[in-house]
Amino acid sequence: MRRAALAAFIFALAACATTPGALPSPRYADAASRGTLASVLAGRPSADQVADATEAWSLALGDSFACGLPVRHVVDAGLVGALEVAAMNAAASRGGEREVREGVRQYLGQLARLAVDRRDRPNARRCDALAAWAPRTAEQGRETVQRARRNGLMDDDYGILLDLLTR
Repeated sequence: MRRAALAAFIFALAACATTPGALPSPRYADAASRGTLASVLAGRPSADQVADATEAWSLALGDSFACGLPVRHVVDAGLVGALEVAAMNAAASRGGEREVREGVRQYLGQLARLAVDRRDRPNARRCDALAAWAPRTAEQGRETVQRARRNGLMDDDYGILLDLLTR
């Protein structure tokens, strides 16, 4: 009975970590910042899940720029998105810091493209949701990076990311 309850709990945690909502959040990056056990509980995402999450981050960030949100809020959320996509890629490939660094580097290029992309402004309800999402996501990212550094899980290569997120 206890094993069934534990298995159901682990399955529920993994489902939460791999199912992106309407607006993305740093689930895998958060798990990685907490250590090995949390990363294991988060599960190993499939390539499709990584692609879906990447698309969700890109859509939210692109719409945030189109809504005219403060650029700093969107860029901060984008840095968190880069970290999340990189953490997902590392989890999917069973990689480590090298994979995370490469993933961050690749997604930052995507963020730059989103900043200059011209797209139609989303409806007011979506813009309002994004206006609340971007700074909240940036704060989650700051907490995640700081926790990872406290836990000795991020080397000095991430100092620049931490500096950017803490300004």
